[in-house]
Amino acid sequence: MAKTGLSKAYYAIYNANNGAPTYSGGGVFGKAVDADISLDGSDPVIFYADNGPAESAQTFSGGTLTLTNDRFDLRVVAAVLGLTAAEITTPAAGIVLDFPADLSVPYVGYGTIFRDQVDNGPVFRPIVLLKTQFQVPADAGSTQEETVEFEGHEFTATIMRSDETQHRWKRMAQFSTEADAEAWIKSILNITTAPGG
Repeated sequence: MAKTGLSKAYYAIYNANNGAPTYSGGGVFGKAVDADISLDGSDPVIFYADNGPAESAQTFSGGTLTLTNDRFDLRVVAAVLGLTAAEITTPAAGIVLDFPADLSVPYVGYGTIFRDQVDNGPVFRPIVLLKTQFQVPADAGSTQEETVEFEGHEFTATIMRSDETQHRWKRMAQFSTEADAEAWIKSILNITTAPGG
């Protein structure tokens, strides 16, 4: 199985709902460029007896999602950071975000689709991180030189376990079409927009 692509980044606001989590207010995060899911302390703990390994345990202790998208949509940034996107008219029509010192960032579900190639054909592997919390993204840029160099927009989130009894942190599936993988993500995150948007 070879990795061949990444697509369809979605988000939705997470609500613990007394141990039965729900999602709302979701949509397209942006067009996916890169996604990296890394876990903290993912090595198993091993108990040794009679001079050898006798038992092992591996538990989820958190992680980090680093993703790059094609856009920096202020309405999406507002949603995942718990801000209000205000419409402005002066000096021209636009959107403004104000960042208070006591920012209260919501929990967010995040989903994307990894594409693999198996037996010379595509396989689509959607992943949903059930509970994440995004950080305020850094503002960085470089002046244009002789040629345009494209860069995506990077976002970082802390991965947590959900508040349900099982305390799942990730769900993963496999489909033969991207449309089915996308529909699966939307069903989990309670997103009702048309395919691709």
